[in-house]
Amino acid sequence: MKTLLLMRHAKSDWDHPDLDDHDRPLNRRGLRNAPLMGKFIRDAKLMPNACLTSTAVRARHTAWLAAAAMGRDFPITEVPTLYDFGDGEAIERAIAMHGGNHSCLLVVGHNPCVQTFALHGSNKHGDAAARAELSAKYPTAAITHIEYDMANWSALPRTKGSIRAFWKPRDVT
Repeated sequence: MKTLLLMRHAKSDWDHPDLDDHDRPLNRRGLRNAPLMGKFIRDAKLMPNACLTSTAVRARHTAWLAAAAMGRDFPITEVPTLYDFGDGEAIERAIAMHGGNHSCLLVVGHNPCVQTFALHGSNKHGDAAARAELSAKYPTAAITHIEYDMANWSALPRTKGSIRAFWKPRDVT
């Protein structure tokens, strides 16, 4: 059994329109919510063994803040292809390529890619309310908990997961 924690990066700062999208930092709310969600994951006892993150500043910062709040040192791998806003295939390929044998993986990415992957990378089983909620909106710093019945992440393209939960920062405060 494999556990995926799929996180949209925390809220970014739009105060500097001259910055390239890739270089946008987190805003005050993002700086608060990234560690909040990390503490929530720790308290839920869903500690990841590794993290894959987009190379965008806001995603990397989200990953590092969440990991620090978990109080656990695990590898964080920056994956350039996770800087994607498409149909979720970039997430699927990144997990299959970099997930290895880790039992629990945290992936930090961007919308709509994160939302689309969560919906299409899971079967219709699992928590229907969580699926409906994330289908309606996937806010910044939200996390979907998906479980997969497989031995290695390389099987992901052929395996559908089951959504177990969907958490938003306002739900865990």
